[in-house]
Amino acid sequence: MKKLSAIVLFAAALGVGVAVGAANAQQPAPATRTIKAISPGLAEVSAPRANEAVAAGIQKITATPKKIEVHSPWGNINFGWPKDVKPVGFTIEHAKAANTVTVSAPGFTEANKEDYKAAFEAVIPMAIAKARAQKDAKTKG
Repeated sequence: MKKLSAIVLFAAALGVGVAVGAANAQQPAPATRTIKAISPGLAEVSAPRANEAVAAGIQKITATPKKIEVHSPWGNINFGWPKDVKPVGFTIEHAKAANTVTVSAPGFTEANKEDYKAAFEAVIPMAIAKARAQKDAKTKG
């Protein structure tokens, strides 16, 4: 089966509500984050944690089967996958000037959706904690 390429674009206004797909938009609340998804399944599993990463100041997360790289204003961080999580490839990138977040996962399919959900649930909180520790270390003085 051919791998699907999925890209998810997030408007960068912080909020709780989520609208998925152009034709499936919900009535937005004043602080709603709008999601335009080529693959709505990817938006469903990535949006909550991607929002947290951006709110924490993370500029980019690149996950490969071998390692995870995090870019933040406080420096770059590299770490390995948690032992109980299947490594999957994805990138989350915040384009500050455009005020958008792009989530890309070329190997994402409906069949491996739960693997990606578990990866986002495990990796993003680790990335946030490591970026915060790095920020704290650089801003103490």
